[in-house]
Amino acid sequence: MIPVWKGNRIMDQGHADSIKEAIGQNINSLDSGYSIINYKEVTADGSERVMSYLIDGQHRASVLRDYYKDSICEPGFPVTVTERTVESESDAIDYFNTINNTKPQCWTDPTQIVNKFMVFIEKKFNTNRKSLLIRPGSTNRPYLSSDKVREALKKYIQKTTKHTTKDIMDFVSKAEKRNKDMIRSFELEMTQEKVKDMSIKERAISVQFALAYDTQLRWIQELL
Repeated sequence: MIPVWKGNRIMDQGHADSIKEAIGQNINSLDSGYSIINYKEVTADGSERVMSYLIDGQHRASVLRDYYKDSICEPGFPVTVTERTVESESDAIDYFNTINNTKPQCWTDPTQIVNKFMVFIEKKFNTNRKSLLIRPGSTNRPYLSSDKVREALKKYIQKTTKHTTKDIMDFVSKAEKRNKDMIRSFELEMTQEKVKDMSIKERAISVQFALAYDTQLRWIQELL
């Protein structure tokens, strides 16, 4: 029941079907080869919770899901799983690439293109490992959810052919400039008598990061 990590390759149903055909009724043979990542997320009240995602073994897991969906009375069995705790999306991508270093990367896969964007974006803004500006899961502004960045990128990435390393670096440079412009704008607003969303803008100024202010992340579409 653990969800598949959002940065995984697109599900290949044909590959899953071939696994299903190969094992037949010997479902217990799918008892190993799974890897899970754990993110530690700080919630709005300051408490910590752990989110888990399947980062390797999604095709075998899909066969298991289908089997137990169709055979609800069948007994379960133990499987071995490798778990790793990661701090950021970049850490998860590094781990994914390490696991899959023998498999060819498919750079026409939108998810893999988004992964490349995520690495460069986090490298630029997540310079303080003790206080990440872009964080996994749900966040409170001024911190930005890497899940929301990923969703926005995936929405617009197929509408542009600008996927090279230079294109991505240009995008990140424009995002850095947009962030600085927004911070300057917020600082000017603070000199006025009435300021909309004052507390959010004050927090953005304090950490010098304003890209999460627009919850729709329209800057991603504008800068691509």
